[in-house]
Amino acid sequence: MKILGGGSLQLGYAFLILLHMQSSIGISSTTAGDEVRCIESERQALLAFKQGLVDEYGRLSSWGSEEEIKDCCKWKGVQCSNKTGHIIVLNLTVQQYGIDRHDLRGNLSPSLFELQHLTYVGLAGNDFNSSCIPESIGLLNKIQHLDLNDCNLSRSLPSQLANLTSLQYLDLGFNYFNNVKNLEWLSYLSSLKHIDLSANDIGKVNNWPQLINKLPHLTYLSLEGCNLQDAIPQSIPMINTSTFLTDLDLSGNNLTASIFHWLFKFGKSLVNLYLDDNQFHGLIPENLGHMTHLKTLYLSYNQFEGGIPKSFGNLCKLKFLDLDDNYLDGMLPEIIGNLSGCLQLSLERLHLSENKIKGPLPEMIKNFLSLQSLELFNNQLNGTVPKSIGLLSNLEGIYIFNNSLNGTISESHFSALSKLRELDMSSNSLSINFSHDWIPPFQLDYIKLRSCKLGPKFPSWLKSQRKFSFLDISGSGILDSIPEWFWNLSSRALDVNLSSNHIYGILPDLSTKFSHSLRPGIDLSKNKLEGPLPVFPVNVTSINLSENRFSGLISSLCTITGGILQLLDVSHNQLSGEFPDCITQWPRLVILNLANNNLSGKIPSSIGSLYNLESLSLQNNNFSGEIPWSLGNCSALHFLDLNYNSFSGKIPTWIGERLSSLIFLLLGSNNFSGDIPLKLCWLKNIMLLDLSNNDLSGNIPSCIQNLTTLAQKESSAINYLIAASYVDDNSGYSAYYVDKASIMWKRMNRDYENGNLKNLKIIDLSSNKLTGKIPVQISVLLELVQLNLSRNQLTGWIPPNIGQMRQLESLDLSWNQLSGQLPWSMSQLYFLGTLNLSYNNFSGRIPTGTQIQTFDASSFIGNPALCGLPLTPTCPDDEKSEGKPKNRDIAEFWKWFKPEMELGAAIGFVGVLAVKLDHPWKHLCSLLFNKVKVRLSNLKDCLYLLVAAVGLLVREYVSRLGRKLK
Repeated sequence: MKILGGGSLQLGYAFLILLHMQSSIGISSTTAGDEVRCIESERQALLAFKQGLVDEYGRLSSWGSEEEIKDCCKWKGVQCSNKTGHIIVLNLTVQQYGIDRHDLRGNLSPSLFELQHLTYVGLAGNDFNSSCIPESIGLLNKIQHLDLNDCNLSRSLPSQLANLTSLQYLDLGFNYFNNVKNLEWLSYLSSLKHIDLSANDIGKVNNWPQLINKLPHLTYLSLEGCNLQDAIPQSIPMINTSTFLTDLDLSGNNLTASIFHWLFKFGKSLVNLYLDDNQFHGLIPENLGHMTHLKTLYLSYNQFEGGIPKSFGNLCKLKFLDLDDNYLDGMLPEIIGNLSGCLQLSLERLHLSENKIKGPLPEMIKNFLSLQSLELFNNQLNGTVPKSIGLLSNLEGIYIFNNSLNGTISESHFSALSKLRELDMSSNSLSINFSHDWIPPFQLDYIKLRSCKLGPKFPSWLKSQRKFSFLDISGSGILDSIPEWFWNLSSRALDVNLSSNHIYGILPDLSTKFSHSLRPGIDLSKNKLEGPLPVFPVNVTSINLSENRFSGLISSLCTITGGILQLLDVSHNQLSGEFPDCITQWPRLVILNLANNNLSGKIPSSIGSLYNLESLSLQNNNFSGEIPWSLGNCSALHFLDLNYNSFSGKIPTWIGERLSSLIFLLLGSNNFSGDIPLKLCWLKNIMLLDLSNNDLSGNIPSCIQNLTTLAQKESSAINYLIAASYVDDNSGYSAYYVDKASIMWKRMNRDYENGNLKNLKIIDLSSNKLTGKIPVQISVLLELVQLNLSRNQLTGWIPPNIGQMRQLESLDLSWNQLSGQLPWSMSQLYFLGTLNLSYNNFSGRIPTGTQIQTFDASSFIGNPALCGLPLTPTCPDDEKSEGKPKNRDIAEFWKWFKPEMELGAAIGFVGVLAVKLDHPWKHLCSLLFNKVKVRLSNLKDCLYLLVAAVGLLVREYVSRLGRKLK
C-alpha cells in the first residue's frame, strides 16, 4: 500500500474521527471507576465473531465469558459509549500489516455487523480467509470509519455499502476483488473524504470518474493497481465535484493521456499525485507544470520521451519528482535548466534514473539547495562530476552508477555533505583520490563504488566510516592486504563486497567481527587470499570466496550453525576433504558451489534436506559413487553441474521425474554407464544437457523432441531468471548469484557465466558408446545451438531435415559409423561456425552452399567416398553429367523450359479436364508424377514439369505435321 502525503495523513483522519466521537457521543475508559458495562447482546456478537478466528498472537485474550473479563467494554480493541453503553469502536488493525503477518485468521462473521452503533471499524491486516463482505454491512448506518485493507476478502463489493451514508473514511484496498462491475453505491456516500480501493479489479467500471465527481468532500483517492482502462471521456460534468482533492494515486493501471482531461480539473487542489506504472507516452504534458500546489509527482515506469517541460520550474512547492524508468532522452544540462525556477528552492528528491539522458552533470546543480536525493543511474551521462555538488549540504543520497562519467573525485566533492548517508557511483570511469589522512564529514550507511579506481592501497578514508551496512568496492584496483582496523568497522555490516581486486594475505577469525549484524554477507571472491578458511559468524547468510588460493580442509565451514546460510561458493581454490557432513545445518541454502577444488568422497544422502537448493556445482573434483536418491528432494534445482568427477552407476531416472525445474544438467566426464534414461525427456525446461565422456550405451532416445525449450523460440525457461536469488529477510536486501560452468564450445573448453550461459542451448552426448541411428526427431529442436554426437558408434544417415535447425552454430558428428549422402538441407545452416563430419562412411557430393564451403578439408576427412569442395575439386560423375542441367544451372534450365511450359499450360489444362477419373491415363499420369517428384523439391515444380512435358509433345507433333504438309 502506498501512503499518500506522508504516513501521518491516514492516522490524522482516524484521530479526528475519534475526537469527534469522544466529544459528541462519549467513549468509555477502562478505569476501575467506570459504571458503564457492555450490552449482553453485543458481547455475544463479539464472541461469535471471535469463535470463527484463529488468534495466534493472543490479540483477543481479554475477550471471554469468565466473570473477571466479562465486561466487553474493557476488551482490547473495544470501546463503548459512556452514555449508552453501546459498542462504538472496534479497532483490531495490525499495526504492521503487509509483511505477511496476520494476527487474526478465519472468517468475517456476519455477527460483527449486528453491532449497529459502531462508528469506527478497523480490521486492516488480518486474514479473513477469502470471506465475502456480508450484505448485513448495510446495517451499520452510523459508521464513519471502515478500514478493511489487506484482509484477504474476496468476490465482489455488496451494493449495501450505499447505506453507509455517514461514512467519511473507506479503505477496502489490497483485497483483490476481481468481480467488481458496479460502483454506483459510491455516489450515495456524499460524506466521504478518504477512499482506498487499491489492488481491486475495477477495470469493467468505465464511469468511475463520474462517480468520483459526485463526492464533494473527497480529499484522498487511491485506485492503485485497479486495472483502470483508458476510457475517459474528454467532457465529464464536474457538478458537485470536490475542490478539496489533495491526494490522488492512479499508479499501476493502463491509463494514457486521455486521463489528463479529467485530472487537470483538480489542478488547484492536488498536492500528491501518483501516475507511475501506466501507459503514458510521448512528451510530458506542459499543464502538469501549472498544478502549483503539487508537493509529490510520480511519473515513473511509463514511456515519456524528450525532456522536462519548462513549466515545471514554476512548481514552487514540489519536493519529490520521480521520472525513473521512462524514455527521456534530453540533455541533462537542459533538463536541469528547465527545473531552475522557484522549484530549485523546494525540490528535495530528483529521480531521473533508467532513461536515456545524455550529457554531463551541470554546475547549476549547486542551486538546488534543498536537494536530499539525486538519482541519475542507468543513463548515458558523460563528462566529469562538478565539485559544486559538494555545496548541496542537504544531500543524503547520490546514485549516479552505470553511466559513462569520468575524471577524479576529490575531497572537495564532499566538502559540505555532512548529511550524506548513501553513495553509489559504481560502474563509471571515476578515480577516487582522497588524501591519506582525510576524514570525511559524513557517516555512510550505503557505500557502492564498484569498478571505480580506489587502489592500489586499501582506502584509508574508510577507517572513519563506523556505521556502514553495505559496502561494495569490488573491482577497484586494490593491491594490498586488508588492514585489521577494517574488520573492526564491520560489526554492523549486512553486506561486504571486496571481490575482483588483488587483495592478498590470510583472513583472521571472522566469527566475532560482525557482532552487531544480524545477517552478514561476505564476498571476497576473485582475489589472491590464501591460507585456511576463516571461522565465520554463525549467523552469516552468504559467503563467496571463489577464485582465491585457500587451502586446507573444507570441514571448517561446519562452524556455521545459525541456520540462515543461503549462499556458499568456495569454488576455484585448493580445498580438500570430503563433502561437508554438516549441510543439515544450512536448511535455507539456495546456492552451493564447491567446484574446482581437491574434494573427494561421496555426496551424502543428507543433501536431500536442502529443499531450497536451486544451484549445485561440484565440477572438477574427485567425488565418486552414485548420485544419492535423496537429491531428488531438491525439486527447486535448476542448475546441476557434476562434470569432471568420478561418479558412477546409471544416470538416475528420477532426475527426469523429480527435478522438473532443471535448466542446466551437466554430468559429463564421469563414469556413468547404461542407457540414457527415457525420462530425461521429461525435462522440458532443459537448455544445456551434457552427458559427454562417460560409458553410456544404447540408442539416443527418440523422445528427445520433448525437450521443448530447445524446440520452441518462446518458452518459460528462456524468461526464467537463471541467476538464483537469495534474500536477506531481515534487512530486505536482495542479491543475485551468477551460475557458472565450464562448457566445451566449438572444440574449446570455456568458462561461461549467467549472461552468456543462458544463451547456450546445447546437447553434448560425445565420447560414449551410443549405437543406433540419429533419431530423426532431433531435427525438431529448432533452437539448438550446439549438437555434439562425436566419438560414438552411431550408424545410419544424417536426418534429412537437419537443415531446419537454423540456429545451429556448432555440429560435430565425427568418429562414428554414419553413412549415406549428406543432406542437401545442410546448406541452409547459415549460422554454422563449427562443423566436423570427419571419420565416418559418408559418400557422394558435399552440398554446395555459402556456409558449407567456408570449412576446410579437415571437417570432412576420413570419408573416402565423399567428394566435392572443399575436400576435392570435382566428383567422379561430373564428366558423365556433362550437357545435363546441373544444380547451379537450374535458372538456365527453367528459362529454356518456359516457352514449352506456357504452351503446355493451355493444352494440358484442357486435357486434364477431359480425362475421366477412371480413365487408364490416370494411372499413366500418376506413374509419371511419381517418377518425376523424387528429383524435384515440391509439388509446384512437379506440376510445372508435367505441364511443360505436354507442351513439348504438342510442339513436336505440330512440327512433324508441318513438315509432312510441306
